[in-house]
Amino acid sequence: MFSHTMRVDPQVNQMKFVRELGRLTDQKSILESRGLFILSSTSFPHVDVLVVPRHALRVAVPSPPGMQLPPGVQPPPPADLPPGATATMLLAFDIPSLAVRAFKGRFDLTDYDLRAPSLEFRDPWTDQLLSYPTMLRAMEFETQRKAHLVLLDDHPVTHKPFLCLRGVREYHEHPQHSGDDWMLYRQTLSLFSIVMSLWRVTVDITHAQLVVQPGAVQVMFNAEEKV
Repeated sequence: MFSHTMRVDPQVNQMKFVRELGRLTDQKSILESRGLFILSSTSFPHVDVLVVPRHALRVAVPSPPGMQLPPGVQPPPPADLPPGATATMLLAFDIPSLAVRAFKGRFDLTDYDLRAPSLEFRDPWTDQLLSYPTMLRAMEFETQRKAHLVLLDDHPVTHKPFLCLRGVREYHEHPQHSGDDWMLYRQTLSLFSIVMSLWRVTVDITHAQLVVQPGAVQVMFNAEEKV
């Protein structure tokens, strides 16, 4: 639990919860077209969103020098290669039958919108919290920082994996982000926009790649810049 002295009146909190849930419901077709499904188990103060990734897993394996690639198979871009590798060393291709696993994002709107929504990552089958080693990775792409992780393994307060992204409580109440308060964004960010941000960094721009090399197998994630 986060330590927070100010509280929102429960009736006001529930009214705002209903409003945000209604906005999500109104945008159902947009959400579902992106693999985002509001679960029927949703009840105050939680909103459960099933996130279904659609990108195939890219596999990169060693290839002999000068090997001719099959039609439609292209070498991976340099940014997707492990350190020290070159495009001529690896043959990369997508496997449509494999994709990053689905997950449940549980948003907690307790004290909304005095506080940002909290977010947990859960197994959609068991409802158990996901452990970081078994999870997807979320990536952001910025012009100056390029691709970088925004799903981190251990929040200093909750000690759970957390999404380090504006609009999420774990970001704004992290000691390192004390200068980027939720109140700066409270009027412009809704639960719908935060759900869309979750989709963007976990599904839209993030791609998983399995790299097979002699003596090692590595799973890599990378973000692709989109205009």
